[in-house]
Amino acid sequence: MTPYYDFEFQPGDLAACYGTDWVSRTISIGTASLFAPRRLRLGPSHVAMLCQHRGSSLWLESTTLCGHPCAILGYPVSGVQSHLPEDRIRDYIDDGGRVDIYRLTGIDRLTHSESKLLSRILIRHFLGRLITYDTGGALLSGTRLFKRTRLFPKADLNELFCSELVAAVLMRLGRINRANPTRYNPACLLRQLVREGTYQFHTSFSQETSP
Repeated sequence: MTPYYDFEFQPGDLAACYGTDWVSRTISIGTASLFAPRRLRLGPSHVAMLCQHRGSSLWLESTTLCGHPCAILGYPVSGVQSHLPEDRIRDYIDDGGRVDIYRLTGIDRLTHSESKLLSRILIRHFLGRLITYDTGGALLSGTRLFKRTRLFPKADLNELFCSELVAAVLMRLGRINRANPTRYNPACLLRQLVREGTYQFHTSFSQETSP
């Protein structure tokens, strides 16, 4: 198996992250479902998206739980940020967690122009505007009934949590139907993408799989 530091990511790859800290475990357990696809019965606590930047793969995410400086901005931020994928995967592996990579299925793979659009959306639009983390939206996305009601607040893309960011980008690229991206926590987003055949599990990185 190819080690994570030599893995060839593709634009649009999704990283489903399973942390071991209490916040991550609470998210995974709170969004668990017996009726989900097998690998997703216990939901990921975090999700990130891969794109290309200056010929290299870049990991884009929105989080408050990363102390690394943003690879583009050069300093730590709370909200949308970029990192080398090997650095973020190592963070999870070193803490005893894992990262599952999901890849677009053949019919949904990005064209060259779509890959460039993906990078432009993630880096110029969201990262370039210094989008902060949406704590309130992240909490509401974990509700099972309230988020299905008309009382659920409208999306505000000036603040984003992890799966809200990914869902908004996939809607722009036409890989998921238009809806309120704030309704998607990491688990329900990945489950929908897998059930609809848009993404499929590709590989997993953990202490057990690392050389």
